[in-house]
Amino acid sequence: MVHVLALVTLILSLADHWTTYLCLRSPVAGWDVMEANPLADWLFHATGLVPGLLIDTAVTLLAIGFLLGTNRLPNFAKSMCFGLIVMFTGYAVINNLAALRALGLSPLGAL
Repeated sequence: MVHVLALVTLILSLADHWTTYLCLRSPVAGWDVMEANPLADWLFHATGLVPGLLIDTAVTLLAIGFLLGTNRLPNFAKSMCFGLIVMFTGYAVINNLAALRALGLSPLGAL
């Protein structure tokens, strides 16, 4: 179960990073689109959108690897960590998809 949750975490994280990129990559006339996560917003302003997303992806991969590899946490605790990440990241993806629809942007990246 832990490995399934880790895979779902990875897929949702990649979907979040992609949809975040699509929402924030360029201004859309008449809209003020911004990152809702204050830590990610700071990272994007400090490093730029693409480098910030790459850093976020690297941290996500390291966290997933740590949780899968460590013996210090029982599988129940790992499942709870992944479950929380899945819940919050899933919400972010849903929100980003709704924003893309409202902005008239394709989730495939076409303008």
